[in-house]
Amino acid sequence: MEKSSAVYEPFVRPAPTRAPKMSMWTRVRSVLFYCVLAYWLYFLGSIWVYLYQMGIDERASWEIHNLADAFDWNKLPPSETLEWVRCYEEPFQCARLMVPLNYAKPHMQKAAVALIKYPAKYPVGHEKWRGPILFNPGGPGGSGVDTIHARGANMSKIIGDDFDMIGFDPRGIGRTRPKLAVLESESERMTWQLQLPPPINVTVDALAKIYGYWQIMADLVVERQAHAAAHMSTAIVARDMLQITKAHGRDKLQYWGFSYGTVLGITFSAMFPDNVGRVIVDGVADTENYYSGAWDNNLLDTDKDLATVLESCAASSACPLREKTGDLVGNRLDAILNNLKTEPIPVRNGSIYGLVDYSLAHSLIFRALYKPVTSFPALFAALAEVEKGNGQPLYTLSGLTTSSWRCECSSGGGALPESVGETTAAIACGDADVVDHDLPQLKEHYANMARLSSFADVWHVHAHCAAWKIRPVERFNGPFVGNTSFPMLFIGNTADPVTPLWAAKKMSKGFKDAVVLTQNSPGHCSTAATSLCTSKYIRAYFRNGTLPKPGTVCEDDDDIFPPDDKVDVDLAVLSVEDRELLHAARDFSAGFEVPRLGFI
Repeated sequence: MEKSSAVYEPFVRPAPTRAPKMSMWTRVRSVLFYCVLAYWLYFLGSIWVYLYQMGIDERASWEIHNLADAFDWNKLPPSETLEWVRCYEEPFQCARLMVPLNYAKPHMQKAAVALIKYPAKYPVGHEKWRGPILFNPGGPGGSGVDTIHARGANMSKIIGDDFDMIGFDPRGIGRTRPKLAVLESESERMTWQLQLPPPINVTVDALAKIYGYWQIMADLVVERQAHAAAHMSTAIVARDMLQITKAHGRDKLQYWGFSYGTVLGITFSAMFPDNVGRVIVDGVADTENYYSGAWDNNLLDTDKDLATVLESCAASSACPLREKTGDLVGNRLDAILNNLKTEPIPVRNGSIYGLVDYSLAHSLIFRALYKPVTSFPALFAALAEVEKGNGQPLYTLSGLTTSSWRCECSSGGGALPESVGETTAAIACGDADVVDHDLPQLKEHYANMARLSSFADVWHVHAHCAAWKIRPVERFNGPFVGNTSFPMLFIGNTADPVTPLWAAKKMSKGFKDAVVLTQNSPGHCSTAATSLCTSKYIRAYFRNGTLPKPGTVCEDDDDIFPPDDKVDVDLAVLSVEDRELLHAARDFSAGFEVPRLGFI
């Protein structure tokens, strides 16, 4: 390689100069200026953190997908053994595993499952290698490849670097083939999104529009993607996980599944109880309710989650909507939302423009309940601005850019457009019993749900399933019980907005010696908040097979809004190992975004 001819001069630090004396008034103005600057930097910083962690910063999202697209999966031939190749940046490795498209016909058509590995420090077969741990981030429809690419290093630090961290894209998703891609271009995808109906209670015909719109999608799936949609069921993916495990030379699954991933983990454990090694299901859905297609008990703790946020706000002078009690904070929030029902705020920033209305604000609050610790500081700051008539910060948080979208035409051959909810419906509604509800029955269903939660209007999956038409080639009908070869670990939060703790306790009863670990925190799944206690139990379970005692409750180590009377914990009292684990858990919690179960 040619040497550079540039000459680099050594850096010489300039001699210090004495600053001129400032008058008292100049110093006061300077202090005031920096105080105001610090406030705005904090405010803008909060919004930036929210954008990053809520997954709605389009530039960051583009950069992640652009990096992923740099590796051409289509040039990686699938094989019946795991043939790992270098992919993306070090140390990641990728493979495509060839499996039967339909396990009832193993010698017929094949599917290619995309996998990624964050490798252990020991090679496969080494006496200290502990094998693969498979992950599913939820959805249904979340990409395990994206999850491990983004968070594999964090997971390795939490569990141990002698395990391989394995992510895979389930059937029909991401880089696995065949892929469900119903909408055939980016312009068609955007057209679909622009016409999506509002939440159910916004207009008198909203539910009818949702039902009708998903009848259209169901027809499109039948016409365009019936073959792919028929091979995406949870039962088939459970069989894929067994194939992946055996391709590693192992018989027993090691697995950590979040949200919908708990349905997958429970289904696997019921289908293959003798192949359970270490299985954690985190943020547990009522699997029986899921398979019924009802989706009507997910929101039992949603309003409890919001109440926790309101109480945290009342206890902290850092909360922009602070009042003396949580109830008063709730009244103030209701007043802001009610005002938006009659007086939406127009917003324009260059070519990006739109309206901040009740529907937008209500949906953003529900989204924030999945991860309150990182979401509500910026969201309440933005709502405080709405209270003053300024809708720009809230519109920015929404991530809406449809007004500035441009169709970039190409000659073809590019990647298939990403789905906008049809993969969730294909899996959830395909798994479900046939939902034979007409519009009056749907109205009654949602009226009953509205008695349980004020957010029933954004919980649409049951209506999607009422319109669905494709049935999968294989469904598992239960029972969801098993004398597993090793006890399972169930994890649930005390105020989870979409998978109530009650469901973890219910589903654990079907599996011998299973234990429920409770995390005393709001948000969806244990990763919604940092908990050293929970992280230690997860590490001990994977490494030593140690289960927490029944009834164990772990406190979290985060605050939504720091209480004024908070006493900071001295980290110096922790061991080096615990400090490192706490930092790894905090990084994982900050960066990991569980796909929003049921919220399309």
